[in-house]
Amino acid sequence: MEKTNHEAICFCGKVTLKIQKLKDEFIVCHCDTCKKWNGGPQFAMPCGTDVEIQGAEYLSEFTSSPWAKRGFCRNCGTHLYFKMSQSGTYNILLGAMDLDKKEKLHMSMQYFIDLKPDYYSFDNDCPVMTEAEVMEKFS
Repeated sequence: MEKTNHEAICFCGKVTLKIQKLKDEFIVCHCDTCKKWNGGPQFAMPCGTDVEIQGAEYLSEFTSSPWAKRGFCRNCGTHLYFKMSQSGTYNILLGAMDLDKKEKLHMSMQYFIDLKPDYYSFDNDCPVMTEAEVMEKFS
């Protein structure tokens, strides 16, 4: 697949992330932090480290785990990404991206599958990792 340019823009438009979509895939996280941050599971696209930020003066980050930071617009509160602390790779939240609704994406991984509540489920056939497996890999 060819790399394509995309933007993730906050609700008020003060922060824009210019990215290259690397693959047609996204990840889902069911950890308690993501569920609290998003009001449900987090859908994010891995986008590497090449992210251009416009409006950085409106961007805030906080460390949400030993391995990641979360970025949001401090003006409107839009959740924009989580960034791996060690590698600096961004995972941009799908809801903030300018994706066409007909764009074909596939779920490539579900993290913290053992913390997923029973009140929702996905029928995607993709790899999953438990909390213990995630801790071993990223801590």
